[in-house]
Amino acid sequence: MAAPRPASPDDAPPRPQRPEPSLTEQAAAALRRLILLNLLGPGEVLNEPDLVARLGVSRTPVREALKLLAGEGLVTLRRNRAALVTPLDPADLVPLFELEVALESFCAGLAAERITAAELDRLARIQDALEAAHDDRDAYTRLNRQAHRLIVTAARSPAIAEAHGRAFPRLERARNFALAADGRVAESLAEHRAILDALRAREGDRARAVMQAHVARTQALMVARLTEGPVR
Repeated sequence: MAAPRPASPDDAPPRPQRPEPSLTEQAAAALRRLILLNLLGPGEVLNEPDLVARLGVSRTPVREALKLLAGEGLVTLRRNRAALVTPLDPADLVPLFELEVALESFCAGLAAERITAAELDRLARIQDALEAAHDDRDAYTRLNRQAHRLIVTAARSPAIAEAHGRAFPRLERARNFALAADGRVAESLAEHRAILDALRAREGDRARAVMQAHVARTQALMVARLTEGPVR
């Protein structure tokens, strides 16, 4: 009897192809990015012909995309009037920032004791990338999210990580709004460096205090900019 033929990579079943996003999904993704980065500012009117030209799709996908983003709280639909970017309301955001201050400062203190050498190396690489992405808002936002999430994960508290995962995305637009303040990016980079230094030194109290000041400063700038008016 002939020996069985060795398995070949060609024998593996083909991986299912991921379907291409629809025009509505593409339009929603592009519009979501513009809103989260405040390239379309709070309260800005979303004129459909302008969006058609900007996003490169027809009116139907644009209208469906606006409905999707309305469900996410990013767009406000108005009867017989153009939609607008949902305004940022400090009354809604401040309690979320207070939660973030509590969660992330607590996690920074725990992470000073529990973070691994590999995680510290990764955080240092993220810090270097943040420095390089100083003027790239897309990259800076992504890397900032990674840094905060890594510190929360390093605290080794799944319950806190879950609560943080629910609250953090809701603050991304407000955080980016604060980052647009003059000098805030450089200030934020210095705060991130101080957090990394405290974690490397395994100084829990210092890590907790620096993280608390970092998030509270973002909150204060967000409130100040919204009080002054729609500065972009």
